[in-house]
Amino acid sequence: MGAHAIRFYHQSDSTASSISTPVMATQSGSTIVVSVGRGQLDVFSEAGALPTDNKGNTPYRQLGVTEKYTKWPSGTALYTFESARGGANHVITTQTTSGDEITLAAVEVIEGTHIQDFTWNEVVQPDPIPTPPVPLTSASVTTTGPATLIAFWWGDGYPDTTSQTATPNNDFRLVEANVQELHAFVQCAVAAKSVTAPGTYDVTWTATPAQGAQMWLIAVQ
Repeated sequence: MGAHAIRFYHQSDSTASSISTPVMATQSGSTIVVSVGRGQLDVFSEAGALPTDNKGNTPYRQLGVTEKYTKWPSGTALYTFESARGGANHVITTQTTSGDEITLAAVEVIEGTHIQDFTWNEVVQPDPIPTPPVPLTSASVTTTGPATLIAFWWGDGYPDTTSQTATPNNDFRLVEANVQELHAFVQCAVAAKSVTAPGTYDVTWTATPAQGAQMWLIAVQ
């Protein structure tokens, strides 16, 4: 794993037409993995929804499809660019609409040449949430050799009164998160793990307060 960054707007908190990551120092030849969560699902289908950057890497490729939350009229999507041009002050951007809540997270995988596997799944907690809650376990990815695994957790709770935590297991390391924030926003946590051998891997997240989540897991080789 190389550089990584996250940025978000609360719902009704910005009139901007786009959102960009903080600047990153990346290397040329890396694979860039990007995930976006939006409050307004229809914006994913607009022309400017694909990520762009200031290094001339275009077009970013969507992996899978846009995934709608069961509980909300919101969704998430996953994108990548392989063999990217890198450098200082690397910024990734996507369009948004005035007042929408949006979270944009990006991770660089140095010397990663291709996406070996990726998965998406959603865990929805029953109402009321049981004790203990249903485990937030991702779907599995399978590698054919050494790989970097990137996991995105997109919580479906509404943290209006208390901040959250989202903690991965299986030696995944939390690298970015906005879960400590309050009020209406798209909750995201990002974790990474390097593996040295072929295998099948997943990650289980522990969230407080208990809630459901969408989860993406990507293996870059």
